[in-house]
Amino acid sequence: MGGVNENKAIARREIEEFEGKGKVSLAPELFAPDYRLTFGGGQPMDHVGHEQLLHGLRGAFPDLTIDVAGQVASDDRVANHWIARGTHRAAFQGIAATGKTVTFTGNNLMHLTDGRIRALWGQLDAVGLLKQLGAIPGPVPEYERSPDRPSAPARAPVGSVEVVRRFAEKFNAGRLEDIADEFDDDYVLDFPGGPAGRGKDGIRMAVRDFRTAFPDLHFATEDLFDEADRVAWRWTMTGTHKGSLGPFPPSGNHVRLAGISMFELRNGRIARDRVPADMAGLLSQIGAIPAAPH
Repeated sequence: MGGVNENKAIARREIEEFEGKGKVSLAPELFAPDYRLTFGGGQPMDHVGHEQLLHGLRGAFPDLTIDVAGQVASDDRVANHWIARGTHRAAFQGIAATGKTVTFTGNNLMHLTDGRIRALWGQLDAVGLLKQLGAIPGPVPEYERSPDRPSAPARAPVGSVEVVRRFAEKFNAGRLEDIADEFDDDYVLDFPGGPAGRGKDGIRMAVRDFRTAFPDLHFATEDLFDEADRVAWRWTMTGTHKGSLGPFPPSGNHVRLAGISMFELRNGRIARDRVPADMAGLLSQIGAIPAAPH
């Protein structure tokens, strides 16, 4: 098992060099023989499938660059927040080249064994990317940094993982009034394609809106770990679309949504939550947009 810093460096090479520069020759160094990638809400694929996926993305955005903007690591696991930039020069998911320069973000989470990546789960802001390409209507997202604001009053130290675990339990139970106790007064929710929220009232509203759309929703925890005041949470949400989701009327469809959240805590409270999730897949499941071509 490699050390935390070694694993972070491996994760950075996978993102910035293998994907960001298209150096597919690094695959034998980076990936274990039984490596599997699960991207968005799709089925797991091996490194050959990963390379084919990357070839399609880099073919559409030939000047693509990807930079790691944050990491959380513990033992053999590393979560990464990244920012990608590129120019749309060829067809992408049936969308003809627009010549537009785009920026999009995502999170991924890796399990490593003996210095190589054994499993990787990835999510990107597909809805924001499609909006920038003009494929679906809506405002173009602004990817902003955490605001520099005064900290909330300190409280007794508590494990960062436990704060997020309590949040998930309260979300599942619909305890809307209690849920804000886990959040900083200046909390920022960064959920591309999902509900927006700032401060304690913002998180209450975001949770209420999502539970109204999916009253039987349930979050299952797939991975949960922390590094100091940062937490990574890989989750799967299931539920039935019985209420309006933004402008989309209830479809009655049962849905499954995968996501990776990366939290920043301040004085034992959640100050920021970056939540790339398979929102394009979710909108497809409720009939709001067509399914992406394969």
